[in-house]
Amino acid sequence: MLIAAVLVGTGGTSVAPALAQQPQQQPLGGTQAPAAGAQRPAPVTIERLRVEGIDRQSMRDFVRRVSGLTEGQQVTLPGGEAIGEAIRSIYDSGLFSDVAIVEEEGGGSADGGVQLLIRVTPEPGLAGYSFKGVDDNARDDLEERITLAEGRPVRPSDIQRAEQAIKAFYSEEGYLLADVETRRQPTASGDQVNLLFEVDPGKKVEVEDIRFAGNEAFDDGDLRDAMEDTREDRWWRFWKSEKFNREKYESDLDRVVDFYNEHGYYDATIVSDTTYVEGGDDLIAEVTVREGNQYYVRNIEWRGNTVYPDAVLTRALGFEQGDVYNTKRLQKNLRGNRSSSDVTSLYMDRGYVRFRAQPNVQPAPGDSLDLVFDLTEGEVWEFGDITIAGNTKTKEHVVRRELYTVPGSKFSRSDIRESIRRLQQLGYFSQESLKKGPSTSFDQQNKEVDLTYQLKEVSNDQLELSGTYGGYGLVLQTSFTFNNFSAQNLFDFDEWQPLPVGDGQKLSLSVRTAGFDYQRYSLSFTEPWFRGRPTPIGGSVSYARISSDYYGGRRIRRGGASDTEAGVFQRVTTQFFRRQRLDWPDDKFSLSSTVNYNYYRNDNGLYGSLPPGESYQLSFKQGLSRNSRDNPLFPSRGSKVDLSVEVAPPVGDLIQFHKWRFKTGWNVPLTSNGKLSFNVSTDYGYIGSLTGEEVAFQTFDLGGTAFDYGRYSFGTEPIYMRGYPQRALNPLRGTDFVGGRILNKYPSELRFMAVESQQLRA
Repeated sequence: MLIAAVLVGTGGTSVAPALAQQPQQQPLGGTQAPAAGAQRPAPVTIERLRVEGIDRQSMRDFVRRVSGLTEGQQVTLPGGEAIGEAIRSIYDSGLFSDVAIVEEEGGGSADGGVQLLIRVTPEPGLAGYSFKGVDDNARDDLEERITLAEGRPVRPSDIQRAEQAIKAFYSEEGYLLADVETRRQPTASGDQVNLLFEVDPGKKVEVEDIRFAGNEAFDDGDLRDAMEDTREDRWWRFWKSEKFNREKYESDLDRVVDFYNEHGYYDATIVSDTTYVEGGDDLIAEVTVREGNQYYVRNIEWRGNTVYPDAVLTRALGFEQGDVYNTKRLQKNLRGNRSSSDVTSLYMDRGYVRFRAQPNVQPAPGDSLDLVFDLTEGEVWEFGDITIAGNTKTKEHVVRRELYTVPGSKFSRSDIRESIRRLQQLGYFSQESLKKGPSTSFDQQNKEVDLTYQLKEVSNDQLELSGTYGGYGLVLQTSFTFNNFSAQNLFDFDEWQPLPVGDGQKLSLSVRTAGFDYQRYSLSFTEPWFRGRPTPIGGSVSYARISSDYYGGRRIRRGGASDTEAGVFQRVTTQFFRRQRLDWPDDKFSLSSTVNYNYYRNDNGLYGSLPPGESYQLSFKQGLSRNSRDNPLFPSRGSKVDLSVEVAPPVGDLIQFHKWRFKTGWNVPLTSNGKLSFNVSTDYGYIGSLTGEEVAFQTFDLGGTAFDYGRYSFGTEPIYMRGYPQRALNPLRGTDFVGGRILNKYPSELRFMAVESQQLRA
């Protein structure tokens, strides 16, 4: 009886037929043509089909099922397609390293039936794997990348993928020459294997030099600067290792081309690039560019526009005839720029949700380009359902009153952006969740856009516990600020979480004390929407007392006839204010009105520079401001401008003065995520007299921080200046620092947000 087999080796390639005891043996699978004069293969019937090489009956049934062969099936021997397909299917299951199908000896019948035996060699299962030459930090990262699972069969391809993952990890870390060798260690049972990955990272390869060829318009330094992630290693950049990353390098080559495109070189390309290691750990990159000509805009043509004339669209595009062509500026002013003055925003702000603009850049004779834009304006859409989600504390009406996206109103992308900015100003929600914007769904039939604002509540209530120690002893301060308070639910204990919250009101309480010699108490409340209108109103009251009988927490006696009388200074302040959001010149303007009343009592000349006895002050303050900042606590873009005038009329014994203030602040992001930003601001002030008499209680104190003031800031306005002690920048009267009447301050700040959260911001 002939025995024949077709084997598939562990590498997945066909192996020669197995040797048989009979001299005349043919493989059952294959595509060999019969020799001349030989009988051509004829169909035979499988009378019996067995599986050999595995013990479990369930696995034998699995092999039989995967093979596709069944008893009673007709197959062609040798060279039949069914046999070859059966071998491939079993091997592709990934469970076996060798597969053979042979005809059993003594099998078959006289009418052409055969008995087939499927012989399989199972792949060993994975008992586990370990590393050699890998530190603990890298081991954790590698275990996340390697997809091997204990108990599953280990194929050569699985090992190869694991080795590639290890090399890819080390390549990203700068070890481009890392070597990995895998050792298979069979277990005592023989049906499982342990894998040991021996890793030799080699030296870290750093970018030593990036060389350019073919560049004439720009030098190598300009092109290197265009590359964001691939930098040459320099000694002065000691905090950063300039490791090489292939994927980032490819992206940087695209940035080089973009750099040329931004300067009018429309045809610029990378001709070739080569990287090689020199000296064992220095990588050299050689890049050849073809710059082409610098192109200029000749004609600008708009097609399909019916809403806006050509002149309006061209002005929004920001190009004129003769301008140097700039791909980046073209795309930004066409699709979307930071100021929302682009062409697409013009249409999107008027409801044209499906607006599309297809630019076509057409070379013209010489060094010119024609810009042709094919526009599809579409139809006007409206806002549909506006859904608020995720507001677990803040009531829905508090969110909706800040939204400019109103159901039934014309769709506007600017309204969505302004709504997001307004929600950011509240400080109740995660800034990251708001930056994503609302999710949208489109109702094609009704031409409506449904929005869902997915919010994430954060706690922005503030608890401050602070203490300072100095010549006047230990000064302690405790303050509570509830920024999302609900006075309506003050007596509804079911709504407390753990305090009544959700209506957007602000309640602040503060206590500052140094014992008997100094106490200060304050309470304030703000309702941001009075009677359902964006008209904040509020008030505050505070009381402060200083006694000269105590110093550093110890009772002292004063010399002279007054040694039994305390020197006491007291102040009571009340304030009421009202602000109103304006619609003109735009809705970022607001107008404020404030009434202040102060009562001072200076007994026994505790403050020699202030009038003794009782003094009263009633003042009226009017302010105009504009605020376009993106974040109330850490703005990275936008501005804030404040102009105010305060008048204390000379009625009766009231203290008289007039005070003018003008403050500006401008924020510019220096990175795309806004974490690094630059702020420049100005602060001007002037205090004058209405009657020509000297003004009491009103000066500017320059220097120090908020921690330095409070105890002796009565009748003065602190102007903080980090790096200088309290009053250190005040004018001198003799040897004493006195407050000033004219203020000019020009601060600038470079800010970096290390942590972004409402609880911790640094």
